[in-house]
Amino acid sequence: MSFEFISPKKNALVYIIKILCGSLILWYGLPRLGFEEPYWAMISLIIVTEPDMNLARANFKARLINTITGAVVACISLLVFGPTFHAMLIAMIVAVAIAMLWQNYPSNWRLGPITVVILLSAAFTGSGVHEELHLALLRVTEVIIGSIVALLQGAVYVQFQKWREKSVEEKKEKVDEL
Repeated sequence: MSFEFISPKKNALVYIIKILCGSLILWYGLPRLGFEEPYWAMISLIIVTEPDMNLARANFKARLINTITGAVVACISLLVFGPTFHAMLIAMIVAVAIAMLWQNYPSNWRLGPITVVILLSAAFTGSGVHEELHLALLRVTEVIIGSIVALLQGAVYVQFQKWREKSVEEKKEKVDEL
């Protein structure tokens, strides 16, 4: 198997800069707000990040729907069945069924059952239902914060693009005047 250097895909640098900057903001900012390890926020930042604001909004909506669905299903399963492997299996099935039965559910529906697995697997080592429900709420909050950071970066990028286009246009007009 040989590896050849290929040219980077369109917007590669934009993705790199946005993910790097957003991760730094989240990693150093969220601990000041009480989130010790903002992994979920960083994951959401990566999932939502897009140069196109319409795609970023769609990703934000899908991430939010999937995370809330998975968290609600995991919490109900935790309350009804406790932190067991069988509870996890039931919750995964319910999360998949919701995604398959809900009209216009986001296409990346797998994030719902993934959320169930992550939350319930954390409950296996937890010290009580109250702590686990609190953990679920923290994770949902992290997802929302990471997604909002990605959207804000998208808005900044759109403004930068407008400024850049205006600057190029003004330079072109000056050249045309000469």
